Formats: sequence, C-alpha cells, structure tokens
Amino acid sequence: MGYDGHFQDEPTFGGADQFDDIPIPSQKIQFEGLKKAAAKAERKRERKRRRNERTGKIAAVVLLILILIGILLAVSFVSKAEKVLYQDSLEDVTDIPTMSPTKRRPTYPTSPSPTVAPKPTAHLMTSSPTGRGATSPIAAPTDSPTKSPAPTSILRDSYTFDPVADTYLHLNGIHKNKIHGHEERLSVQRGSKEASLPGEEGLPAIVTLIEFDTTKESGDTKALPERSRWPLAENQVSVILRIHHVPKDSVDLDELSVEDDLPVNVEVYRLPNNHDLDIESLTGEVFDNGPKSVTEGKLIAQQKVAPTDTVLEIDLTSSMFLVEDANLFGDEQVLLLLKVYWEETSHAHDLFESRESDNGSPQLIFSNMISEER
Repeated sequence: MGYDGHFQDEPTFGGADQFDDIPIPSQKIQFEGLKKAAAKAERKRERKRRRNERTGKIAAVVLLILILIGILLAVSFVSKAEKVLYQDSLEDVTDIPTMSPTKRRPTYPTSPSPTVAPKPTAHLMTSSPTGRGATSPIAAPTDSPTKSPAPTSILRDSYTFDPVADTYLHLNGIHKNKIHGHEERLSVQRGSKEASLPGEEGLPAIVTLIEFDTTKESGDTKALPERSRWPLAENQVSVILRIHHVPKDSVDLDELSVEDDLPVNVEVYRLPNNHDLDIESLTGEVFDNGPKSVTEGKLIAQQKVAPTDTVLEIDLTSSMFLVEDANLFGDEQVLLLLKVYWEETSHAHDLFESRESDNGSPQLIFSNMISEER
C-alpha cells in the first residue's frame, strides 16, 4: 500500500533505549546527623521523666504533711469545742439513791421547830382573788442582754421556768395508794399520826411535790446559764417560787368560816436531785417508804398563808447556795416538797394551782442574773 513507506523504524542511539531506567548504586546512604538527633531527644525525654517523678514525690510528701496537720488541728478544735459546749455533762455526777420500799415507820414525828437555811425570806402578794381563767403574772422585764463569747448564749437578767411535773401525795389514810399527778390543784394538809393506824380514821397527812428542770428550753424560756457565768457579787441573784393559792372563800372545804380560820404555816423543802423519780406516777405509800436520802430534804423556807391569799412569792435563794451539799443539789434540777408545819394545833389544809390549771402554773424565777459591775 502507499502508506507503508512512511512507517520506518525509530532511530536508535548507541544501540540501547536511552529512556530505560537509570541504574542506581546498591549501597544505602547513611545519615549520621539523624542518629545524633535521636540520641539527644532520648536523653531529654529521660531527664524530663526523672524530673516529673521527683516533682510528684515532693508533691505527695507535702500533701501528706498537710493532711496530718489538718487532722491534728481538727482533733484539737473538736476537743476544745466539746470542753466548752459540754463542760457540765463532762463533770462527774453523784448517783442518787432511787426509791425502794423499806420498813414502814411513823411519818413526820413531833420535833422542835425546824430552823430555816440561811437567807430564806418570803414575799406575799395579796391582790384580790383570781377567777377561773386568770392568767399567770408576767415576769419582770429583762435588761438588754449582753453578748458573751461564742459558743455560749446571751446572758439574760431573768429566767422563768414552769414545772415539768407536780403532784400531791396522801402519806397515810385510805388514799395513800392513789396517784394524783394530773389534777388541776395541789394539796397540803397537816394530818395526824392516827390516820396510819389500823382501824383508825384520822386526818391524813398530804404533801405536794413540784419538779423544775432548768436545762429545758421551750419558746422564750432559755436554759439556766452555767454557775461560772453567774454574778460574783454576794446576795445579788434572787430565786423566787411563785405559786397561786386557792382562796378558802372560793371553795367549800367544810372548815371554819374564813373570818375565823387561822393562817397556815407552809414549809418548803428542797429534795436531792433525782432524775429517775417519776413524780406524777408516785403514790404516797411508795414515797413515804422511800429512803431518807430521797424523801427528807433541806428546809429552805416557811410561809404563812392567809385564807384569802391568792399569789405567793416565796424566796428560795438559799436553795441554790447549799455549798456543803452541792453534790446532791445541782443547778439542772430543782425538786421541791411543800407540807404544813407539824406543830400546827388546828386543822391546817390548803390548795394551790398545779401546772394543769388554767389559773396559773407554779413558776421558778431567777432574777438579777447580770452582774451589777457590767
């Protein structure tokens, strides 16, 4: 064909195809600089690792020391706080004998007129008789409170406590096994020895028990401060028992007319502290058979009660300063016994309002608690 002459073999240069692969030397190229760089980097990493390890150990030791210091400070702080907050509870408390039946003995034998503990005086309020629904007298206004170092509370000039329990007990007679812990009135009566004799119907002896807890807080009532915070001035603090008397012309007691009735001499005793004694569940027989260390207290006041008296304020300051028997009469409890003086020659009987009454509960009032020097 006519085109064959145009396709001729391509020219060759030197016999071999000049575009074939160029031969490359077989030996590998070594980079000495790369090895040095790698070694240097490895040394840096090792130094950094050691430095981090050393820093971690130092931090762990410092943290451990701080933790130990924190524990020691916490233990010291808790110990000091407990000493301040619970100083009273940490003191040793003397065990008080509990009530246990013993051999019956004559009640309240005739004896010379008892002497009253130092500083008992009585104040008498004889306002017009109070009616059913009259309210309890309001405590005297308090001064502006002063601040005390934490954690103690603000000291007040006056503290007023209502009873936590009260009752009256027939020590002999047909009602000596009855409980009177929830009645609206409290009774005291001179009684007679014959009431305890078989076959005799004498006049029973009746006493009243009233218990105050000065550690109990309720509403505006605050706990009594520790004795260390009381004023140092002698005879400054005043402790008053305010009790509402039932006028004899307002009830029928089958007695003489009020005009002919003589005043009754009521004695107030402070009994040793006894937190295990359930006042309002007691009977007269159980109490009368109890040990003398529980039933015979310290005479702290005497009060003449006229037939028409309504509110009595009896000074019991001496009951809070029984230094010789401080282990028996602590500040946290005030347990009182009221009875009629045994040497009375006439029928002596009186009624008082109890804590269940609407006419005014008994009250224990501490006043002048702020030092006059402040």
